[in-house]
Amino acid sequence: ILPGQSEQARPKPPLGRKPPGGRRPPGGGQAGGRGDTDYEAAAQNLLNHMDQYGVAKALLMPPPRPSDQADLNLNEVQNLLGVASRHPDRFFVAAGGDALNPMIHECNESEVTDEVRAGFEAEAERLVRLGIKAFGEMTALHLSFKADHPFEETSPNHPLFLLLADIAARHGIPIDLHMEAVPTDVPIPAGFSGNNPSTLRANIPGLERLLTHNRNARIVWQHIGWDNTGQMTVKLLRRLLKTHPNLYLALRVEERLFAMDRSPMPNRIVDDRWQLRPEWRAFFEEFPDRFVIGTDEFFGVLGRSRQAPQSFEETWRILDQLPPALAAKIGRENAVRIYNLN
Repeated sequence: ILPGQSEQARPKPPLGRKPPGGRRPPGGGQAGGRGDTDYEAAAQNLLNHMDQYGVAKALLMPPPRPSDQADLNLNEVQNLLGVASRHPDRFFVAAGGDALNPMIHECNESEVTDEVRAGFEAEAERLVRLGIKAFGEMTALHLSFKADHPFEETSPNHPLFLLLADIAARHGIPIDLHMEAVPTDVPIPAGFSGNNPSTLRANIPGLERLLTHNRNARIVWQHIGWDNTGQMTVKLLRRLLKTHPNLYLALRVEERLFAMDRSPMPNRIVDDRWQLRPEWRAFFEEFPDRFVIGTDEFFGVLGRSRQAPQSFEETWRILDQLPPALAAKIGRENAVRIYNLN
């Protein structure tokens, strides 16, 4: 749970759910808090929504901070662990976005020395000893949507990402990865301003090198279904799942119907009536063990609105459109296995 500039709490990804069907009541809204003491209040708000939407457990983690924000909240993970300890049957914690991610992005690939590697590994091992369930949220490509929103880019096969894969494999802890899909170098998509460069570098080849580096490292690619480049196609994802048995996909139904240039959002899981698209249903049925739910939401202290964030609601709602056995896999069983949540 994350008090930061907006003092919000963030679950990623929720797991477990009541049987599909029935109408879900509205939940609480988002609001700012006042510092570390608001973690528990934010947690209660999140728990209220989880109960109303039938979500049994959530994985909490910091966002992928850029190198100039590494010291933004030094107690972030400890606060998350404190919440999880008070609600051990509801919350698990992931970490690394607050510390490991800045270490990767502040170091050029050619400048990774033995000293850098040792410091990175020591921090990762410290997090393992704290009992985290995943390394995350890490990022290889994070686009900027506005002037105060960070742009982050590095190769998915950066030497420290490869080292993290080895550490993750050694401990059986997956890596949660935020990355836009860029198969080849492309101009920045229309409508983007902020801090983005004019060209995005190809990252799918680097992702495949990361996946092949250590097959025992489980990589969970987050925000599948939220496509800002127009390249996250079912065709690409199907090829990657067929080729790389250690790749998993976390689903998100973004509330926005349009891309930054106001064209229809590409490659959404649902149509404009929020109905599951046939090609995605077939994709889920083809790889039933490779998907989890990852709503990627911030929850703060209960505020004026009583409606849950739409992507939280709409992402879970896709399970209502699946056969019960498949919904159970994607909504609970896969996450329990991938993140070792038994």
